[in-house]
Amino acid sequence: MEAAAPFFVGLSLSSAGIARYHTDMPVDCMIATCEFVAQLDPDDRMLVDELRGRGLTVSVAVWNDPCVDWSSARLCLVRSTWDYHRRYDDFIAWIDGVSEQTAVKNDPHLLRWNAHKSYLLDLERAGVPIVPTLWVRRGDPPALREIARERSWSSVVLKPARGAAAHGVIMVRGDDDSLDAGQTHFEELLADEDVLVQPYLESVVSYGERALIVICGRYSHAAVKKPFDRILAVNSEPSSCVEATREEVSVALQAVAAVPGEPLYARVDLLKDDAGRVRVSEVELIEPTLYFALHEPARRELAAAIERELELASNPRSGALR
Repeated sequence: MEAAAPFFVGLSLSSAGIARYHTDMPVDCMIATCEFVAQLDPDDRMLVDELRGRGLTVSVAVWNDPCVDWSSARLCLVRSTWDYHRRYDDFIAWIDGVSEQTAVKNDPHLLRWNAHKSYLLDLERAGVPIVPTLWVRRGDPPALREIARERSWSSVVLKPARGAAAHGVIMVRGDDDSLDAGQTHFEELLADEDVLVQPYLESVVSYGERALIVICGRYSHAAVKKPFDRILAVNSEPSSCVEATREEVSVALQAVAAVPGEPLYARVDLLKDDAGRVRVSEVELIEPTLYFALHEPARRELAAAIERELELASNPRSGALR
């Protein structure tokens, strides 16, 4: 059994000179983060610089900080809320509450939809090629050996339905020791939530998992992620930029088009199956790393999109943000 690296190991909380929040003055954009990166990760600091360079006022706040006045911002941009899965119900309630005070991006209904990995079933029903997935409901009898045998999966990946990055994700090989350890983990997960069981695809090592960034429905750039990659800010070795193939771009855009709305930003994680076909592993709409350091135009594209949203919001008839 191979588990992902601890979720927040190596994380630096050093100040980046960014004010966490302002409760006594209005701002154009308030970026929601989590307490583990209260000063944002390097990815979003680049976005802050870009927004401020355009003359916009920007502040940063921890999403579950009760002292924050979200109504002081014209727009709440949800970004590095990496611990939302640990307080799932609180996070969903926070989305509902903040959306009553100000505009939220991505749109609240998209955040709720994306917070539970059952969204993969919606994508599959829409014809999007996803990694083969067996959905096991909370409380169902866990039978990992039978699942692997019936589907001829030599190794499997277990994923909690509510999770960020690689939290709670393990790879289970076909030997007895690994299956025994995997069964124990499977039971622990199912005691609390639904679980996804997927075949382990060798391409994650031989070809790499590709993360394609889509901004306002348009493909921007791609990165190669490491197996069981942690968040960019806590990695000592950053992921690398790569040129996506036509098939990868097509599948990524198909996945985003199947989302029940129009996300401002999205990251589509792709793998190749054993036949070499591109499959969607995840679609991230809540707190994806967008790899701005690997492709500088991307942060300008997102900043311009935020600026357009704010300009449209100044017209009450537009309804752009609400």
